[in-house]
Amino acid sequence: MTNYIQFPRYCLYLIPNENFTHDFNVFCKENSINSSSLNELIYGFHSTVKAPFYLSHLYTEDSLIKKFQNIDSQIIHSLLSNTYFVNKIEYFKKLLVLKLDQNNNFDFVTSSLMRDFDIFRKTLNSSELKKDIKRFDQLSDKEKIYFQIWGYPYYFECSFHHVTLPIYQKEKRDYLNTIREIKYEKLSLLRQNSINEKFKEIISLS
Repeated sequence: MTNYIQFPRYCLYLIPNENFTHDFNVFCKENSINSSSLNELIYGFHSTVKAPFYLSHLYTEDSLIKKFQNIDSQIIHSLLSNTYFVNKIEYFKKLLVLKLDQNNNFDFVTSSLMRDFDIFRKTLNSSELKKDIKRFDQLSDKEKIYFQIWGYPYYFECSFHHVTLPIYQKEKRDYLNTIREIKYEKLSLLRQNSINEKFKEIISLS
């Protein structure tokens, strides 16, 4: 039984450039991981700007797209022109992620975008909140507050700039990190139509 409230869901993701796929394959080779056997992420390689959300009845997908198209080009340039260096590889909420060096401008811009697009997020009633929050395990008090305010618990100090890797291990192990840096190719607006369907790009800015 799913705890999702409705579909489709939408999100804003920064997508790494094509070099990242090559770098990831090298990482798998150096760590004796059979990359061909890995399950592809439903979300794909990405860094989250606005986590998946349900669309409010007050807005349409067309209005969401129009808002996305009107993002200032200088904002896009500030996100895509930089190279982001990998600090370390670690586990975050049971997922293996590449943690990137802190960048105050990146944090400010992505947080501002997240807030700007929150008007499109469906406001859940009490019963929907109780159901939807079950998707997340062992939330801290601050994470619960962020979930109630923003519809997602891992924003601001409860998260950090990272890219998730599609590697799932029953037990934690050490990895040799061969991925040193990341550049993003585009900011994408994506849609997921059902629970097991991959998020698919609607439109992107580059």
